[in-house]
Amino acid sequence: MSDTKNVVPTEADESVDNLSIAEIERQTKLLQLKLAKQALEAQTLELEERAYHIKDLKARLADRDIVEKQAKEDREQQGRTFAQQDATDQFNWARCTHRKGGNVSPQNWSVLRTGGNAVQYAIMKHQMINGDIWVRCLRCGKTWKPPVEKDFFFDLKGKNVAPADGKFDKVRFEKVAEEYRAASMFPTNNSMSTSVQCRFGRAILDSEGQVRFIDAADTYRENIASSNLR
Repeated sequence: MSDTKNVVPTEADESVDNLSIAEIERQTKLLQLKLAKQALEAQTLELEERAYHIKDLKARLADRDIVEKQAKEDREQQGRTFAQQDATDQFNWARCTHRKGGNVSPQNWSVLRTGGNAVQYAIMKHQMINGDIWVRCLRCGKTWKPPVEKDFFFDLKGKNVAPADGKFDKVRFEKVAEEYRAASMFPTNNSMSTSVQCRFGRAILDSEGQVRFIDAADTYRENIASSNLR
């Protein structure tokens, strides 16, 4: 058996080892370059994707802005329409006598729309389910009903606002209340219609912890305050 402990590498073996190391280094550098290239491509794609998302986000924000502007314009147009309708109603109500026929001048046929000078009024009366009587002119469509306080709060500019944002105008409230009382007394030979009568109440706890029912007619009036008999 030969002894291998004292084998000395030859010059040829060292040459092979040197060539292998050089090849490994070359392959390593190529791999590093390939990895660097792939990382660069990945970063480029990420930037492109981010740019796409930014473009998409800008487009959606632009669409939302258009929708919001259109909604604002629609609200403003509705406001102008309501204001114009209110002005028309106020004009028609002011010139209407709310009465039935009478003498008609050949030069003024507007009496057919605004009412004549008869004793009887061209109105209908309807008793609501809570017992309130509403009155409607059959010519101009004006409706008289018991006013509710929450509709008589105004800001410093005189604009009707929510109770928390304004001050109660007692003078206006009492004026409308008096107009309603007068309208409810208008003489007419038209029959009054009526609804099934109900009583509205609300349960509360008194100071002694007992359940007590109180009248809630005002709450019903507030809930239908924006309604009319037109």
